[in-house]
Amino acid sequence: MDLGARFKKILDATVILKRPNRRLATFGQTKISYFFLSEPAGMKDRTRMRDGLVVAENPRILTPDFFKKRFEGFGKESKMFSEWLASRYGEAFLGIEYRFRNEPKSSRIEHSSLKALAREIEKRAAADEFQRAAILQGPDAAWQISLMKFIVDECMSSFADNLRELDEHGFFDTPEKAERQERKEIEGLFSRAARDRSVVPILGRKLRRYGLFKDYEDRFFKLIQR
Repeated sequence: MDLGARFKKILDATVILKRPNRRLATFGQTKISYFFLSEPAGMKDRTRMRDGLVVAENPRILTPDFFKKRFEGFGKESKMFSEWLASRYGEAFLGIEYRFRNEPKSSRIEHSSLKALAREIEKRAAADEFQRAAILQGPDAAWQISLMKFIVDECMSSFADNLRELDEHGFFDTPEKAERQERKEIEGLFSRAARDRSVVPILGRKLRRYGLFKDYEDRFFKLIQR
């Protein structure tokens, strides 16, 4: 089986039984607790339960090659999986840069079927301490790839809100956009100054601050000569 087919098989076998009740933060760090359930080979009615923490660092504007380097602590295949994802879905990930870190805590075999254990953990997850936790199911040997798939899904579901908040804080401002906003503000001040002479000094200061006085010089002097 080639690498791409193997990764696709892992993704198809990954099930997110419960998502955390929060999206990835736009500003600051997000920590998501997880329980990962898998069936160990050759062990009937047994389930391996891993738990840990995925940390999403503060996002920034994405550089095209960063996606291949953004995962830490996800095992030896994480680099190949990142490159495979980038080759297939790269366009979908251009925009925001997250850096993810996996912090595994424990791994143990439970004397229970996977379905029964999942139901038990979901009941526990209803308590306050587990409300933000994720519950995942996937292949035992490739659990870290499944975990990466989960955090990529979280990144994509948070993308629209993150993008909007970054834009509101001026992260995507270009000189052209800034100038358009300045000129829009100047037009508003001209309208106000035509009705209220006390606004004229404010308009003059803004024109000088934005370096636009020469562009509006004739119009400004006509205004003050009224």
